[in-house]
Amino acid sequence: MLTNLGAIQKIKQLLSDSRRILLVTHQNPDGDGLGAVSALAQYLKKLNKDYVLFCKDEPPANYQFIPLFHQLTADPAVFSRPYDLVIVMDAGDLKYAGIDDLLQRDKFKTLINIDHHLSNNHFGDVNLVLPEASSASEIIYQLFRLWKVTVDKDMATALLNGIVFDTGVFSNSGTTLPSLQAASHLLNIGARHAQINKNILRNKSLGLLKLWGRAFERLEYNPGYDLAFTVITLKDIVECGAEPESASGLSNFFNELAGAKAVMVLVEQPDGAIKGSFRTTRDDVDVARLAKTLGGGGHQKAAGFSVSGRLVYNEGRWFID
Repeated sequence: MLTNLGAIQKIKQLLSDSRRILLVTHQNPDGDGLGAVSALAQYLKKLNKDYVLFCKDEPPANYQFIPLFHQLTADPAVFSRPYDLVIVMDAGDLKYAGIDDLLQRDKFKTLINIDHHLSNNHFGDVNLVLPEASSASEIIYQLFRLWKVTVDKDMATALLNGIVFDTGVFSNSGTTLPSLQAASHLLNIGARHAQINKNILRNKSLGLLKLWGRAFERLEYNPGYDLAFTVITLKDIVECGAEPESASGLSNFFNELAGAKAVMVLVEQPDGAIKGSFRTTRDDVDVARLAKTLGGGGHQKAAGFSVSGRLVYNEGRWFID
């Protein structure tokens, strides 16, 4: 699957030559970004490298089982230190990564961009962008295979978590033969699938299910755009005793809805933003292009964006104020 062998060789050389390395995954972290960062960090640990793991937002507590979870920091002060290498994973641009206003060019030598989103703008000094991959975790898996890295159970668990998350448990268009082969191999190595299943797929709190109930109640269909949509407000999140990231699985769930070309889920965030997610199962719809017009991006069938504002209900309709 791996193409761009020049970039791959360059990345391996940079990892070997660098002493201080900063690993970054995108804001509002998900299972793939966390899995990819964890696996690569474990590799750097084996190489006795001095590394730092950064994410602008605190990851959801249910990901605590991922190895090196406790090493993730949201402290922006890490960007004031010098690095030989900065690696950003699973982000189409530095804004989505949440570090466009934090990264200081005079503080690092080389920036590596590892991603699988078609909308990626190739912001790195070295870019390994493979849209055919199911996930950033699958790319890291393929790199380890090519470099003949010994993948232990902890690394395998992190990588399998990322692949499971971004394929929607092998149900969306990211499910390919290479992704299934990778998952099979990781299971054979000893990836703790039962742990992933318990913490990510089945660990649904009462607050989360109450929150989803409100989203179901508000589900509407817009015939003009052939779009189904729903909204979750910050008030909903507080009243249900849930977390903002609790709504992250809704768009994948509603993607099974018949009778609409695409689905959109809007969720208010505590920082004054509204996070939107698009999903479609149709080959003639490109939600990444739609998300890009709103400052976001993603894949043809799964994309997202973020805009400033609040959700307001007035005269039977929802608006962004």
